[in-house]
Amino acid sequence: MNRDLAIDATRGLAIWSMITAHFATGAAIASPTHAFPYVDGMSAFVLLSGFVLGLVYHRWIDRHGLRFAYRRLTRRLVVLYLCQVLLAVVAVAAALAGHRWLTLLLPVDGWGDGLLRSLTLTYLPSGGNILLMYMVFMASAFVLFPVLMRGGWWLILVASLALYVVSQTAAPDWFYLTADMAGPRIQNWAGWQIMFVPAVVIGWNWRRWDVAARIDRLLPLLPLLVALALGVALSFHLLIEDGPLTPHLVTLADKLEFGPARALGAWVLVPVVYGVFRLVLRFCHHDWLRPLVMTGTRSLDSYVIQAIALIVVPIHVAHRPWSPLTMSAVAVTVFACCWAWAEFRRACEIDKLHRLPVIVVDAALPGRRHSPADTA
Repeated sequence: MNRDLAIDATRGLAIWSMITAHFATGAAIASPTHAFPYVDGMSAFVLLSGFVLGLVYHRWIDRHGLRFAYRRLTRRLVVLYLCQVLLAVVAVAAALAGHRWLTLLLPVDGWGDGLLRSLTLTYLPSGGNILLMYMVFMASAFVLFPVLMRGGWWLILVASLALYVVSQTAAPDWFYLTADMAGPRIQNWAGWQIMFVPAVVIGWNWRRWDVAARIDRLLPLLPLLVALALGVALSFHLLIEDGPLTPHLVTLADKLEFGPARALGAWVLVPVVYGVFRLVLRFCHHDWLRPLVMTGTRSLDSYVIQAIALIVVPIHVAHRPWSPLTMSAVAVTVFACCWAWAEFRRACEIDKLHRLPVIVVDAALPGRRHSPADTA
C-alpha cells in the first residue's frame, strides 16, 4: 500500500508542535503551531493514531483475517508498554539523581520501588505519559474491529459521543488515568477518546467512502476551509480566552478533561492541515517536506525521543531556565534527532520496532539462520 504522505506530514507537524511546547514555550519558534487556541500536537497525535489504526487494520483484516490483526495489535501493545516503561525508568533515574522537579513526580524509595512503579505504569513523567492512554485506546480496538466488520460504525460513533458527554458531565473516578504526582489525574481517557474512536471509524471506511477523492474535489475550496478554521480560532479567542465565556474556561477547554472547545478545534484544524499538505504535495516533491514526512512515519519513536530528551537535556546539556535562543536551539536539535532516527530506520530497513533485536543480531552474526517467525 502506498503511504499517504500528507498524513505523515501532518503527524510530523504534530511531533514538532509537541517538541516546541515542551522545549520552547513562549519562544517565537513555537508560535506557528500554537496559534490556534486549545489545539496542540497531542490532540493531533491521538486523532491521527486512531485514523491510521482504522485504515491499516481494515486492510490487514480483509487480507489475513481478524486473528492476524489481533496478533499485530497485541505486538503493538507490547511495544507501547515497553516504550512507556522505558520513559518511566528514565524518570526514576532522574528522581534518584536529585532531579525529580523535571518530571513533576513524587519521590521513590530506591531502585526497587522505582522499577515496580515503572512496570506497573504509575511513575509516568510529565511530557511522557501519553502512551498509557494510547494503550487504552489501542486495546479498545479488540472490541471495535468486530463491530466495524459487521457494519456497526454508526453504533460506535453514537457510543463514543455518549461516552464523551458523560465524561464532561459526570465522570467517575475510573475515567481518569493517574500517575504518582501531587495531583494524580493526568488524562480523562473517556474525554480524549472523542479524538481517537471517530478517527478509527473514518480510517476504517476511508476506501469504502472514497474519502480521498472527496477531499481532492474539495481542495479548490481549501481557502474557504482555512478561513473557517481561522474563524473558529478567532471565536475561541473572543468568546473563551477574553470574552463572556471566560468564567467557563475550565469547563470548555480543560486539557485533562479534553473540553468541548479542544474537541471542536482539533476536528476543525487537523483535517484542514491535512488538506493543505495534500495540496502542497500535488505541486511539490515530497522531499520539500521530508523532515515532517520522515518524522511522521516514525511518530511513536519521535515521541519517545522527545520525552527522554525532556528529562536528559536539562540535566546533562543545558540547565534551565533557558533563553529564547537556547529554547529554539534545543527544540530544533531534538526534532533533528527524531528525523535522523527515522532516516536511520529507513536506511536499515527496520520496519517494525519488535524486529530491531533480530536485525542487530543478524548484523553481528551474518551467517545466522533464523526462522520465519523472527521476521513476522
